Amino acid sequence: MSSRLNEMENEGLVVIGRVVQTEYDTSEPIEALAEAVDDWAAKLSLPLGLVYCGTTINWPDDVRYTPLLIGLVTFSGYGDDDEPVAGHVGPGAMDLGRAKAIPEAFWQSLREQHGVTLSDHDEVYLAAAGWTWVSMGSAEGERVCSVSTEDDGYRVIAEALRTGTWEVRVGYC
Repeated sequence: MSSRLNEMENEGLVVIGRVVQTEYDTSEPIEALAEAVDDWAAKLSLPLGLVYCGTTINWPDDVRYTPLLIGLVTFSGYGDDDEPVAGHVGPGAMDLGRAKAIPEAFWQSLREQHGVTLSDHDEVYLAAAGWTWVSMGSAEGERVCSVSTEDDGYRVIAEALRTGTWEVRVGYC
């Protein structure tokens, strides 16, 4: 499964794709959407995934609006406060041109079959899944981009940063 519906893991990701603008108050449509994305991933042999930018630990009883991203998962790393370094992300993982591999039929299918509203264009995002914070920066600890599920759970990685190689740190909020 490429989609991320994390309960307890602290995961940092780079996703090239789109923001889901539809809000959900139950878990069933989110799980169905994730399954559809995973089916397309297998069909296309692409690392497509849905990223729930929060924790699912209270599902199915307590579902609150949480931002979702859908797209190519080009980096994934786990960490915690004791071992926060989750890996390194380089220019290949942040290349917006990779979005061309996603056919328009994929997005259209999600709109038609699942009624989702998506952002208009692809972007490169740093994302968090679980109850998590994520930062990209130098090995010396200088942060250049960070995000937390206490906020939106995702952030556009500035184009100027996409040519570098950065250490990714991940921890518990």
